Amino acid sequence: MATKKEAAVNEQEQSAAGVPAQDAASAEAERIIAQARAEADKIVADAKAQAEAAVAEAETASPSRAQDPGDELVPIQLFKDGERYKDDVFVAVNGERVLIKRGERVMVKRKFADVLEQSIQQDTATASMMDRQSAEYEAQAKAMNI
Repeated sequence: MATKKEAAVNEQEQSAAGVPAQDAASAEAERIIAQARAEADKIVADAKAQAEAAVAEAETASPSRAQDPGDELVPIQLFKDGERYKDDVFVAVNGERVLIKRGERVMVKRKFADVLEQSIQQDTATASMMDRQSAEYEAQAKAMNI
């Protein structure tokens, strides 16, 4: 590191050579700034290229969640009465949860509506089987005079 005395001597030498010290410092500063800008532009260009490559890879690797048919919003309205069917309905699909309000038309993702539809179908099938089994039991009991 140059001392004040050496800096003064260098300044006097540059002045004596016909190049003012201030002009030399300005030229050096401009050169450093230009070099920094060029490096910054290269860094930005490299980052953009990496980001575009990552996006392209992500798009080809797996379909977007937005394109998943289960994420499409559909309207539903759940039955509500003042007794058994008065509370909101909790539905979970693959760790994603939703609480659906009864008695109002609401928009939910198709996957939740599908789960509710399957539940209704299963309840209907269970009720039908119970009716069949009860009728069969009654028929057998009647045949045995029980």
